[in-house]
Amino acid sequence: MKFLKRLVLVVVALLAGGWGLYSLVFKPAPVVLAEAKPLPADTQLSAIYGLDPGPNPIKVIPAIHLTTRDGPLTLTAFYPDTEGVYPLVLFSHGNFSNRRAYDRILRHWVSHGYVVLAPDHRDAGGLLNSILAMTRFGKDGVMQQRPRDLINILDNLNAIADQAAELDRRIDRNRVVAAGHSFGAFTAQMLGGADAAVPGGDRRLQERDGRFQAVVAFSPPGPMFEMVDEQSWQNMTVPQLVTTGTWDVEPRFFRDWRLHAMSYERGVEGLNSLLVTEGADHYFGNLICRLELDAEPQTDALRMANAVSLAFLDAEIKEVARARDFLASDTPALATAGFARLSRR
Repeated sequence: MKFLKRLVLVVVALLAGGWGLYSLVFKPAPVVLAEAKPLPADTQLSAIYGLDPGPNPIKVIPAIHLTTRDGPLTLTAFYPDTEGVYPLVLFSHGNFSNRRAYDRILRHWVSHGYVVLAPDHRDAGGLLNSILAMTRFGKDGVMQQRPRDLINILDNLNAIADQAAELDRRIDRNRVVAAGHSFGAFTAQMLGGADAAVPGGDRRLQERDGRFQAVVAFSPPGPMFEMVDEQSWQNMTVPQLVTTGTWDVEPRFFRDWRLHAMSYERGVEGLNSLLVTEGADHYFGNLICRLELDAEPQTDALRMANAVSLAFLDAEIKEVARARDFLASDTPALATAGFARLSRR
């Protein structure tokens, strides 16, 4: 039975786009990882901005259903259960994943005063569903629809208000951020001006939307699907934070963790920040994206990513001076003995 299922996956992968997706089924040799320094047990973390959960209780609407120009869309809403108006973050999940696999990140932001809306994209729901989506719509179709999903959410905020008036009262429609993980990180980057090549032609996929004022990209891809390339980020015009770690490797696609920093290195100078954490992998062990993994949770690394991403949001969107000072300093590296290092260019 397992062999038959594997054979079906191989056939579908080949139909969906050749050996790039075929490699999703058959795993290559593992990458030998360099030893990583752990966070010292006696580290004083009081200097890290926003490390602890914020003061706001959190409300969750598990499913909001929208009818959009591109079809039905389901999203989850997270918002502070405290009266006020808060910036809006739209979050894009990674390939094979889903909108509820990132609560450990999203709830941290919400506790500090943000509203988060997270949809399921066409490729949500696991490997087989992702391959089927790429078979039906093409890799370029899936890649382009993802940012359109976030645009459709912005275009349908009034429809969301009709379903959840209390949520609507919390949303500041003039302060909007795109965020995501892995494939979803590139989705967020596209809304900030990144683009992708269409194989076999001169056209590039573009879905920039001027309403998005910043981008948070957890483990964004380097070269991918013969579409994401070294030129993909040269037209990004909003500030972005990129995060990765020294174990952030994928034998099928990214055998060197530094490839995840390509968007930082190739982006427009003056707009980029990069967090690198020792021993952090693509999923913080099993804390995001693939919660079913039999892996050791990387709690310290996720706490650092949450804290630095919050500082970036507060600096860029709320214009908090202390957050700006933190990002401009060497505090992350000094306070963690090099466990978390923040760069700017």
